[in-house]
Amino acid sequence: LIYDNGGPSIDNGSSIKLSSETADDFNLTSAANLQSMRFYFHSISWISGWKKQLTYNIYQDNDGSIGALIESGLGQNITMQDSGLAWCCTGNAWAVDFDFSSDIALESGRYWVGLTGASGPSSAWWVTSNRQSGSLGKTDNLTFTGHDYAFTLSGEQAAFQVPEPLSFTMMFLGLMAIITMRRKKAYNNL
Repeated sequence: LIYDNGGPSIDNGSSIKLSSETADDFNLTSAANLQSMRFYFHSISWISGWKKQLTYNIYQDNDGSIGALIESGLGQNITMQDSGLAWCCTGNAWAVDFDFSSDIALESGRYWVGLTGASGPSSAWWVTSNRQSGSLGKTDNLTFTGHDYAFTLSGEQAAFQVPEPLSFTMMFLGLMAIITMRRKKAYNNL
């Protein structure tokens, strides 16, 4: 688990149907490769007509708002199950898991994830979370909703990379060791 924005509340939800996008921010404390996401869809009466299609968008943060698009794709290997957790407007919230089309490599920092393109039912809602983290969610890139949304992001922490100055130091020390060994060999051959 790379990031947890909390489970579903009994509060509300916002549309992710076709042309409507709902987005929420998340913060990575270290670099990571995102591989999958879980979010919560509203009740069974609506999910039963859903065609298991959705589009995800990962954005940069722009001073607490949605910035430039980093990655976009169709959710892959979508599965859903009853979470057993009540939703505000009848029935339980459904946990929906999906894979990103490919790993998404991100440095530490703040980003946004948006969901849209859910087709099938007359409404498709991403359920809110009780957790308050960072900026409140937005719909259609413009309007703050007054809510955070229930989701988690999974993947792998990025491997530690040697900082650039240390790389040069290591190369220099290696080169000096080779020169020293050659000089010793040449001196011993005299």
